[in-house]
Amino acid sequence: MEKKNTNSSLTKSSLVYAIGNIGTLGINFFLVPLYTFYLSKDELGLFDTIASSLLVLTPFFFGHIELAILRWVIADKGLENVKKVISNSFFIFCLGSLVFSLLYLVLNQFFFESLTQYIFIYLVANFFYVITKQVLRSVYSPLHYVLTEVLYTLIVLGFILFFISEMKLNAIFLSYGIASSLLLLYILILGIAKKIELKMISFPFLRELLGYAVPSIPNTFSLWLNNMSNKYLIVFFIGFGANGIYAIAFKFAYVIQILNKIFYFSFQDKMYQLHGTDKYSSFFRETFRSYSKVLFSILYGLIVTQGLLLPFIIDEKFLDAIYYIPILGTGVLFFSLASIVGVIYQCEKKNIHASKTSAASGIFILVLGYFLIPAFGLYAASIVFMIGNLGLFLYRYYDTQKYISRKPLVLHFVGYILIGFLLWRISLMTIGYLNLVALPLAIGIGAGLNWKLIASKTPVFLNVFKGLAQRITKKRK
Repeated sequence: MEKKNTNSSLTKSSLVYAIGNIGTLGINFFLVPLYTFYLSKDELGLFDTIASSLLVLTPFFFGHIELAILRWVIADKGLENVKKVISNSFFIFCLGSLVFSLLYLVLNQFFFESLTQYIFIYLVANFFYVITKQVLRSVYSPLHYVLTEVLYTLIVLGFILFFISEMKLNAIFLSYGIASSLLLLYILILGIAKKIELKMISFPFLRELLGYAVPSIPNTFSLWLNNMSNKYLIVFFIGFGANGIYAIAFKFAYVIQILNKIFYFSFQDKMYQLHGTDKYSSFFRETFRSYSKVLFSILYGLIVTQGLLLPFIIDEKFLDAIYYIPILGTGVLFFSLASIVGVIYQCEKKNIHASKTSAASGIFILVLGYFLIPAFGLYAASIVFMIGNLGLFLYRYYDTQKYISRKPLVLHFVGYILIGFLLWRISLMTIGYLNLVALPLAIGIGAGLNWKLIASKTPVFLNVFKGLAQRITKKRK
């Protein structure tokens, strides 16, 4: 009975997080086309550069304290422990905010004079949000956390829609500030402030919290280096306008990783459960082979629909993004597959290998991009990103052979990439209606690659729908 309740709780929590993540990502995804109609390429490029910096600034100034909050409070929700964790975390937030503010005051004498106050509001608002939502998650419930995240994003969206026609880029920065102010008001109403007691602040405990959280910073930096470093080179060599186009292309390509995240956590849980059993290796081999086909099918869908959809959902000044989405999408696909292979490192408790390989890939992208982007522009940035993540995937794939042996898939992957390139060329054709042939062709190829999976899962889905129909019928009676 206890095991059944645990599984039921896990299922409910997973469902809550999945719905919340899809909702939040959907709202954020809607914002991207909206920006293109109100912002210039330079403005969008500037915003994307600042937003990309958050990933590395937050852990740098606050030591990933949000991870420690989650770990300590979920383990012990007793009032004394909650007060101790929140009080010490509040101290770290105040100290980090003070250091950041002083540094910002010095730097703003040289950069972004006309936007200084708004950028500062945006950054501090996001620092506050990252930490506060983990407090809500750990002290209250996953549902509370998800609802807060969705509402926060909706508030940002609402205020952006209200202000953007007049304030342009400043509207985005200000909207995040307003949303965080409302979040602060909300946690005051909940009584979180009552759990902050200065006498609970303890330097040995601060060291304990940071000792847990700070080692995660290199991994975060590696991911940032891998996914974001190219953007700074684009700004340095070509300008914010070019980064605006690259940002749009990257956002659409990143749809693959968003979908991968939904699968990743359930796959991770299953691999943890099977580790040490006879099914561990066979489950990975079969799942990886099937899942790689699914991801390539999604890539094909992205390639053939971008040319048809983007003219209707983004402003024409950003339509050059069409030329880079397939290349970036392939890079994101290999990054997603590398993350799936990286689960093996986690199961074998070799997480340091995952960080090292991500860092190596990021450094490769940064160095090669430095030499090629000035000469070949956004094509170079896109191709370097793709090659870097292909290298990351291949290294992890062959390095983890010592834990799970499997057949090489190089020839299969070369074939998949050539199919993607062929579909891309067809989708760009303007002779007659040849570009329209690409969509049914991609659907047919995707169905052909995944026919075994479709055949095996169709009865499962039919049974689920049949059960739902029977429940609805019973309730009506």
